[in-house]
Amino acid sequence: MRNRILIVLGVLLVVGFVLYFLGFKMSKADLHISAAAEPLACIGGQLEGEFCSADTILPITNAFITTILVDLVLALMIFVGARNMQLVPKGLQNLIEVVIEALYNFALGVDRKNVAKFFPLPATIFIFFLVGNLAGLLPGFGSIGACMPSEGEHGAAVVTVASLNSSPADAIAPIAAEGAAAEETLFTGWPASCADGRIVPWLRAPAADLNVTFAVAIVAVFMVEYYGFQALGFGYLGKFFINPFKEGAIMTFVGIIELFSEIMRIVAFAFRIFGNIFGGEVILVVMAFLFPYILPLPFYAFEVFVSFIQAVIFAVLTLVFFSLAVQEHGGHNDHDGSAVPAQGH
Repeated sequence: MRNRILIVLGVLLVVGFVLYFLGFKMSKADLHISAAAEPLACIGGQLEGEFCSADTILPITNAFITTILVDLVLALMIFVGARNMQLVPKGLQNLIEVVIEALYNFALGVDRKNVAKFFPLPATIFIFFLVGNLAGLLPGFGSIGACMPSEGEHGAAVVTVASLNSSPADAIAPIAAEGAAAEETLFTGWPASCADGRIVPWLRAPAADLNVTFAVAIVAVFMVEYYGFQALGFGYLGKFFINPFKEGAIMTFVGIIELFSEIMRIVAFAFRIFGNIFGGEVILVVMAFLFPYILPLPFYAFEVFVSFIQAVIFAVLTLVFFSLAVQEHGGHNDHDGSAVPAQGH
């Protein structure tokens, strides 16, 4: 097996060198990844440059399309896998049961008492982000799309590479900035190339769009507060609004910090996974520009790992915050010996 892997890697190395020196490589015009949402259509309005007009009801972005596709794929898998349930699972049913059982057993270790109530949302978040993140690494994501003019009146910031000798700070530049003509490569002469503009991809990893990560973060934090009020009633507010005459000024200040941290969870949730997935896109594009075919390979393997870890972190933190929310002030609520600590987030 090891010899076969080495042979495949050797062949890829030779082919990569040959294609690179023949001119099959990316030009500088290909190196742009927008940090903002990229609309492809505007329901109720029209596309003006890189953004939708003010009268737009719903912008259809590439991340939105991928989100719908991921949802459809997951729903189809569940429908097919659970259509004819068997006592001894096999095929797709077996895969689904293995994943769900592993997630459920992990959730049992966090909060055994409330696992039936808490489990669905963190499991859904994990599976959605895992599939969405991995889908963003498939060929065509970020490279196949609509050719848009490279200059626009809005001047949104994009990631671009000015030269091989430029500093990292020079990698961020506005689209509207005047630049040199695109480097000529064999790709620029192809009929489907976008030599005079920039490609707005039709598909993009959902977590690379801050709108998606913020939406999921808001839902997760809202459910944290919902479970807290459901379990403790208005006594849940005692974690934040502490009587200084009863518990002292220091504990009152701690309660204010707790309230602030509760709100900041939305920002932390959203930016953590967005930053990692978007940063991965930038790394892959830059590596593909420096030396395509070969240099991006180890980074692709690393991004697969990051895609999994970020989905795990988002789901686990959501589950832990659920468990913390239902504990009484001071962490004395009984969770059958499996509750997480009251502090530590």
